[in-house]
Amino acid sequence: MLKYIIKRILLIIPVVIGITLFVYLLLDLAPGDPVTMMLGTDASPEQIAQLRQELGLDQNVLVRYFHYMVSAVQGDFGVSWTNSQPVINEFLERFPNTLALAFSALAITIVFGLSFGTIAAVWQNKPIDGATLIAALLFASMPTFWFGLMLQLLFALKLGWFPAMGVGTIGHMVLPAVSLSLGTIANQIRMTRSSVLDVIDMNYVRTARAKGAGEFHVVFRHVIRNALMPVVTNWGLTFATAFGGTIISETVFSIPGISSFLINAVKVRDVPVVMGTVIIVAVIVAVINLFIDLVYAVIDPRVKLGYIS
Repeated sequence: MLKYIIKRILLIIPVVIGITLFVYLLLDLAPGDPVTMMLGTDASPEQIAQLRQELGLDQNVLVRYFHYMVSAVQGDFGVSWTNSQPVINEFLERFPNTLALAFSALAITIVFGLSFGTIAAVWQNKPIDGATLIAALLFASMPTFWFGLMLQLLFALKLGWFPAMGVGTIGHMVLPAVSLSLGTIANQIRMTRSSVLDVIDMNYVRTARAKGAGEFHVVFRHVIRNALMPVVTNWGLTFATAFGGTIISETVFSIPGISSFLINAVKVRDVPVVMGTVIIVAVIVAVINLFIDLVYAVIDPRVKLGYIS
């Protein structure tokens, strides 16, 4: 197990290098000059040349990337070019909001996706099965920003049950998390239903029924546990999707998170902010995927053999 964990952690290194190098080169090739954006069009050539030298933009792009990564490995993600604040401080200030939103959306996805997916499979071809699949199709077709606005109009402005925007309480996270989980719930329902249907007619399930086990016991003791493997595999991807998709919810509900922070940095070509955010997010997603892999061993002890070998 320890050998497997170390191996997976080491694999994070080339992933982070590949992602950050691609983003760094993309920022360098993007149209516009960040120095001109910072100084304005009235800046003299001497001022532009001096600032380019201070920021290291007079060096080769690969040299700049290497120097930045060396500093990042040591925990120095640089200073924002737009407000001269340390990137890590601004990131940590916004990170709890995005993390809470992403995990809330993941929790809603797991609870409703597993519940309705299992119900649809157990009562296959029944009215509840058709209704569940139709609802999942509708959820998958709705744009997140539109659904978020509808939630605001109904539950915030008309009913007054939840705040319309901002952060600070659990209530502030309910509507953004629901809107963010919309598409992932639909995917989770379909995947859970398919996985449960693959298991529900297995020999050991029929044997459990033949021994007199109740349907509730059969479903939760034998079916769901063995059907969870492909579903849990999708949880890591679901979290990554939620984490990356928070920009829409953060914009609609005015949440000061890292997604809006990153988008604003891209607009002004603030390289330290973009790079620092990308590195930290890439590591977080990789660690979450590693954690999901380790959950396999809890669900199915046979997976431990793969860790040991």
